[in-house]
Amino acid sequence: MVASALLLILIGGAFAVLVLSIRGLDEAVDLRRRSREVLVTANYVERLVIDLETGQRGFVITGDARFLQPWSHARATLPRQTAALQRLAGDAGQREQARQITRAVDTYIHDYSVPTVEAGRRDPASVRTVAVTEEGKRRIDSIRSQFDRFVAFERHLLTERQERAAAAGRQAALAAAAGVAASVLLVLTFDGYMIRSIVRPVRRASVMARHLADGDLSMRMPATAPGEIGVLERSFNTMATSLEVSRGELHRIAEEQAALRRVATVVAQAASPSVVFGAVAAEMGHILEADCTAIKRYEADETVTVVGAWSRPGAPQSPPPLGSRWPIQDESVSALVSRTGRPARVTGNKRSAAIPAWARDQGITSSVGSPIMVEERLWGVATGFSAAPEPLPDDTEERMLEFTELVATAIANAESRAELAASRARVVAAADESRRRIERDLHDGTQQRLVSLALDVRMAEAAVPPEQDQLKQQVSRVASGLSAAVEELQELSRGLHPAILSSGGIAFALKALARRSAIPVELNVNVSRRLAERIEVAAYYVVSEALTNAAKHGHASVVHVDLTVEGALLKLSVRDDGIGGADPQHGSGLIGLMDRVQAIGGRIHIDSPAGKGTALFVSIPIDDT
Repeated sequence: MVASALLLILIGGAFAVLVLSIRGLDEAVDLRRRSREVLVTANYVERLVIDLETGQRGFVITGDARFLQPWSHARATLPRQTAALQRLAGDAGQREQARQITRAVDTYIHDYSVPTVEAGRRDPASVRTVAVTEEGKRRIDSIRSQFDRFVAFERHLLTERQERAAAAGRQAALAAAAGVAASVLLVLTFDGYMIRSIVRPVRRASVMARHLADGDLSMRMPATAPGEIGVLERSFNTMATSLEVSRGELHRIAEEQAALRRVATVVAQAASPSVVFGAVAAEMGHILEADCTAIKRYEADETVTVVGAWSRPGAPQSPPPLGSRWPIQDESVSALVSRTGRPARVTGNKRSAAIPAWARDQGITSSVGSPIMVEERLWGVATGFSAAPEPLPDDTEERMLEFTELVATAIANAESRAELAASRARVVAAADESRRRIERDLHDGTQQRLVSLALDVRMAEAAVPPEQDQLKQQVSRVASGLSAAVEELQELSRGLHPAILSSGGIAFALKALARRSAIPVELNVNVSRRLAERIEVAAYYVVSEALTNAAKHGHASVVHVDLTVEGALLKLSVRDDGIGGADPQHGSGLIGLMDRVQAIGGRIHIDSPAGKGTALFVSIPIDDT
């Protein structure tokens, strides 16, 4: 105990010094790396300033706009690089120098370079003067002088930091050497005592521990040593016996949990029911060590349908064919589970009457079934079959329970998704039908009535005597108001459900929509045939809502609309150059579009970074049936 305490104190002190030294070394190395980054950034900023000056000078001298390419690139890149230079400068004086450089560069660009280039574009001769050239040279020389001072001081800082890192490294090395030397001396002092009192007795026990660690759980050693060593020997023997008993059980549980995780992963990925049923049948067969397994669904006509099956590779037995329907035979596992709603088993020999005919033909001697309950109703049964002389283990039903729960979860999820999709499709279809009916009623009823009234008013206007000019003007205003009301009604009916979409198809409808748009629309439609009505309606309303948002909220100057058919998908993209920032969570129109597209099995993606416009990308599966 004394030796351990002394060693602990000694090593702890040495490592404390070592940790402090290493921390100082890390800080010095980090500062040195930062200085190198500052130097690289400063050099890059200086090159950009030179590119700015040479590009401007080349343009002024030659008038060739190609010289402005490096000038434009440097002008666009400098704000970001000067900001990075200020951020990287660690020293307060260097940060102030970086800010002064940034201000000098900005002043050079805005007060001299940009005005010079603009003047050169208007009148090249006006900038080819000695005064302009000398002014640019003076400003560039001033900036480069600032860069020289900044770089020189940063190199000075780098040298200091390198020296500090070297000193910290030497300190760490000395601390480590002192700690190691003192530790070795102390260890050697007590080594003889440790060997005589502890090592030799423990070595015999370590041989036993090594055999146990290598998996030789049958290894035992005589418990003859006195004191704590004897207790240790007896403990090792007891531990080996316990491990030997439990190793098989642990291996079985680990395999079962791994199989459940694999099936749960398939379920979580929203795979199709057939994939889930196949995975459950295979994993359950491996875990139960059965010859074959089957997942069956109960039907209303007292039959079962095989929806998942598996058989052990190389086994002569084969499961019922996938998709086949079988009558529920009396005293079979399927019949017992159907009557009781609880797990059941059937055991007998190959000639037993308790075994159904199919099972006897396959040589099956025992079968176990576990019910599959979906939302408290009996949906089906998971069955395992064995041709071994001994029946399946007693805990088989319990081990099947977690697999059937996963199947029930997958079925419930699939049914919920199907019901939700069908419900959304019905809602969208009902809304479209209502829009179509309202549009038809407005066109055939109200609109025709207003047109008729407008004609009657025009006839009354024509019949007014010339001397009643005031009355004639009043009647004319009424007629004009009726005509405007007809136009507004037509625009409203087109917004509800455009008639041109039903008569001419999506291409003509989008062209009409583009003509009525408040902002220019570049339209590219590559659809040579009519599509299903719900697909054309969805595409129309996506474009309509996008154009409205681009004009009303996005303040765009142009909108690009591309519509094409690629294989079995209709691809639609609507892109504008507006202010962006559209968020579906704060726009009921966008949410409505997403619901409409998803209701017919499509996908919609909205990309709207702030200041970079808005883009809608839609893909809808084409169903020609």
